[in-house]
Amino acid sequence: MKINNLLIHLHNSMDAFTLKSRHVDQIREALPETRIIVAEGNGDFMEKLPEAECALVWVFKHDWYERASRLKVLFTPAAGHDWIAEDPSGRVKTIYGSFHGRIMRESLLSMMLFFNRRIGTSLDDQNNRVWGRLGYSDCVALFSQRVMIIGCGSLGLSMAGLLKAFGAHVTGVKRNLAGSAETTGIDRMITFDRLEEELPYADHVVLVLPGGKETDGILTARHFIAMKPGAYLYNLGRGNCYREEDLVTALENGPLAGAALDVFAEEPLPPSSPLWGRKNAVITPHSSAVSREYIDLFIQEWLETLRGL
Repeated sequence: MKINNLLIHLHNSMDAFTLKSRHVDQIREALPETRIIVAEGNGDFMEKLPEAECALVWVFKHDWYERASRLKVLFTPAAGHDWIAEDPSGRVKTIYGSFHGRIMRESLLSMMLFFNRRIGTSLDDQNNRVWGRLGYSDCVALFSQRVMIIGCGSLGLSMAGLLKAFGAHVTGVKRNLAGSAETTGIDRMITFDRLEEELPYADHVVLVLPGGKETDGILTARHFIAMKPGAYLYNLGRGNCYREEDLVTALENGPLAGAALDVFAEEPLPPSSPLWGRKNAVITPHSSAVSREYIDLFIQEWLETLRGL
């Protein structure tokens, strides 16, 4: 796709999510004939928007399309559809980032190894000057375990590929198997209606579900009860897919041995949440995709996509 006017507005409160000068240089080198404007702020972005044919943005509001008569396509690094309003006319196409799995799968792996290799206990022993070597006999290797990934889009498949390299048996879960030709790293793909009968076999249950009404409370107390005694739960998708009370009950009374949680129904997680004080819970602040390479990966993916349009 040939672009004459490119408008970029990728400012973010997170430094890792903010465009740097090296990225602009990379874009100019790749698109030498394109007029490239980097907006200095929201006001500057709105002023330049009427001339743009393509825009790289974090946010785009519904009424902005009226000012964007020349706009053909929006690109955003975000995987979720939370901040980009779809064009009501259908004229402007929105393309979301799909590179996040390369970062998030390492976050997931670190969580799994934290539990499998007893890292929490090791840190406690270190602080207490305890040589607790005898306690490591119950460590388990991923190659002998079963992992269930609920939500097998690009994120889930990327995670499955890494876990498969460690030898884990991976079961994928989708609401609909139509169009599921790509199953790299998945040993078996099942539909969500079979979840309860398959949960008792999973040592690790990974949630990578999108937000929205379709996934609100999709995991119920019944699903938690069906999980394998001693299993671990991980949520790196969105926090609306279960009730916190059901998770806390499963952590307090079983069957879950632990949970590593990066996303929550309310963020930041309120200080009053009982999850904060749990020894068998690992909490990260919606940071599983945060990495110095974030915008590098986005620019690389965007340029590849642009060549194919």
